[in-house]
Amino acid sequence: MQLRFPIKNIIIQLKSVKKDIAEPNHCYPSVCLNQHEFLLDLDGIACFYACNGNYIELMPYANVTQNALELYLNGSVYGAILHQRKNLPMHGSCFSFQEVGVMICGESGVGKSSLTASFCLNGADFLTDDITPIFIKEGKPFIWAISDRIKLWSDSLQQLNQNEEELVRIVPEREKFYFPMESDKGEEVALDHVFVLQIHDKPIVKIQELKGVEKFTALRNEIYRKEFLQGMPESEAVYLTQLIAISQRVKITKVYRPADISIEQLRLELEKYILAFLTKQNAAEAVV
Repeated sequence: MQLRFPIKNIIIQLKSVKKDIAEPNHCYPSVCLNQHEFLLDLDGIACFYACNGNYIELMPYANVTQNALELYLNGSVYGAILHQRKNLPMHGSCFSFQEVGVMICGESGVGKSSLTASFCLNGADFLTDDITPIFIKEGKPFIWAISDRIKLWSDSLQQLNQNEEELVRIVPEREKFYFPMESDKGEEVALDHVFVLQIHDKPIVKIQELKGVEKFTALRNEIYRKEFLQGMPESEAVYLTQLIAISQRVKITKVYRPADISIEQLRLELEKYILAFLTKQNAAEAVV
């Protein structure tokens, strides 16, 4: 079985016996971990073990499908590997639009992936889906673009005028599919703008730029599997410095969206905002 995983230099092995962690720092249902080891035991799926940021083994349970294994391997296990490497993983999807590196964050189901797909189907370059590794180079944050597919619900595909018939269904009981995206895997793209999506009960889109400590708080809330850090103090300490660097260099905007807004309408609202931001930035540079 050849399992997909975003990072190439990772050893992945199938085992017939469960692994265990001798000295966990933190445990909660299905998960135990410390700074260098991670264990995820899911009934009916598999027992996953990851260590040192470069090794994964899994013991699949009977009748589990490869797609189900990859769902968790490329989710929580991927997040644990990034945390072990102290490579900040953000819960967001990314694209490059008009040479602006954009990350869309927010809770699950708020529309990160569908909005990213809409931008990319209208000329933007796809970078990541759902989990975004961020690294700091010379004080500036960069997106590590190592995704080549995006997860989309059936209704999102319909809104985007995409046919689901030839797509891979992620798990049989869900109307959610892997949608392949063109991507220059491994590319490093500067992060310029973070949008945090939130659904509200108003009929219009409200856009609010965050300032000061609000930026840091918003970023910290969007760390992927932030709960893992309760058992990974070294990673949390490193991220403190990285989040400060990001909040100082990146524009962070809260976007309140109606629950029933179409993907296309929301994309147009954000596109207008980004273009206005670029116009203002170019005018300021021209004065200098």
